[in-house]
Amino acid sequence: MAQAAGPATLTALRVEHQMSSLGTDGIQRDVRFAERVYRQGDRVWIARELPPASAHAEHDHANAHAGHKHADTDTAPRWIERDAKGALTVRVVSESQQKNYAVEPAEYSNIGFDGSWATAYHLLDPAALKGMRAEGPVRNGVQTYRSTQGERTVTVDWDVAGQYPRRVESRNATGTQRKLTRVTALPAPAAAPWERAQRYAAADYTDLMD
Repeated sequence: MAQAAGPATLTALRVEHQMSSLGTDGIQRDVRFAERVYRQGDRVWIARELPPASAHAEHDHANAHAGHKHADTDTAPRWIERDAKGALTVRVVSESQQKNYAVEPAEYSNIGFDGSWATAYHLLDPAALKGMRAEGPVRNGVQTYRSTQGERTVTVDWDVAGQYPRRVESRNATGTQRKLTRVTALPAPAAAPWERAQRYAAADYTDLMD
């Protein structure tokens, strides 16, 4: 008798983003930030890495304005779930207030979510690879893809088993515009972050706009 499939494995990833642009004024502008992504089955949790001082500042802000509905949606974790029919439930999680703010599709852009489950889960929609050229065979579990559109070239190192990009680089022909994303697998935590958040009170994202 066949055994039922076990629960999906919890995966933890560290995603480093680097963006560099050299303007016609000769000034180079660089932006760097990192996120932690946790995914399991039909759940994804995306959290910005913040310096320790930010956590203390958020706690102090919550204490000073306990009656005011506020959350920093630029840095608050995003918790995304998909049901059996493919419908998404998207929340912004306020750790200091212990609240989950439900986000409707019309507000997705406010939290930097494009509405794509595939992009949230895989970091890059696997369907996009079909329009790219595979460079050689799979090496060490990684398949490299490349595409050129106009002056922009994109290179993807795709982890075949993990189904996520280990590296994505986009640059223009002159090298003045460059985006680089590097993804590293981390040891999975003992408990997924949403297990703690499930105990938080429910609220609406629109409450933050009052």
